[in-house]
Amino acid sequence: MANLRQERANSEIIKALSNIIRNKLNNPRLKTECVTLTYSNVSADFRHLKVGFSVLSGNKHKVKEILSQSEGFIKRELLKMVKLPFAPKIEFIIDIGEDNSERVNQLLSTLDIPEESFDDEEI
Repeated sequence: MANLRQERANSEIIKALSNIIRNKLNNPRLKTECVTLTYSNVSADFRHLKVGFSVLSGNKHKVKEILSQSEGFIKRELLKMVKLPFAPKIEFIIDIGEDNSERVNQLLSTLDIPEESFDDEEI
């Protein structure tokens, strides 16, 4: 049962955090960045929360620093929006999954693979 409870909490948390970062966090350095939250993972005891994010273009480490410095504000706003048993310690993690997939796509586009043509008779 705890897994279902965590999944529901993660879903609500990611929605709330997206709203907080987009609409309530008034940091001019963050307004120029396109931040996407990719996942949230709350611990079984709801005391720790890991949040993955990616940045479309810009300095990921600067965004992580801004989010980490704003943890107190983000946590207070999160508790107003989502009912949690505890105020979790939030850790923001740079999600490199999108970077890796972009790198693979770039590598694939550089390959010179001839297109194969199939005749109806060969199939």
